[in-house]
Amino acid sequence: MEKRKLTISFTLLFLLLMNYREALAKDIIYNDLLSNQDVEKCAAKPDEESYDCSDKLIQNSDNNLQDSFRNKLKEIESANYSQWWMGSEEQRKTMSVNFANSQKAWEQYKLTYCKSAAASYENTHGYGDTLSSCFINMNRKRVAEINMFSVDSAR
Repeated sequence: MEKRKLTISFTLLFLLLMNYREALAKDIIYNDLLSNQDVEKCAAKPDEESYDCSDKLIQNSDNNLQDSFRNKLKEIESANYSQWWMGSEEQRKTMSVNFANSQKAWEQYKLTYCKSAAASYENTHGYGDTLSSCFINMNRKRVAEINMFSVDSAR
């Protein structure tokens, strides 16, 4: 009787772990920098339609990033620096220039980082989709970073 309980317990534990592993694996696939569900949907379409679909995804992602950047830059340039401790026009200008320079540097970083991350897919049929996924995912993360940037010194 005791042996049977132990066998049932191990069996239940095994089944639980297997289901957990499958759920975790699904989650990892779509949290991967080089995977994107929308790009995968585009890839499933016929060739020309697939390319157009992926191009639109990248364009929308780039536009969203540029809109976020421009809006934040406007926010910086119109910030009331008199609310900052010993704030000055020069301080606001420096913030604006540094923010713009950081975006240029980030764009270069994104390109080289994604090429590095996707290097093992180079010369494969999936290389373009892999790069597209990386660019879109990196853009999404950058928009979140930009949204965290605050010109308000009160916390």
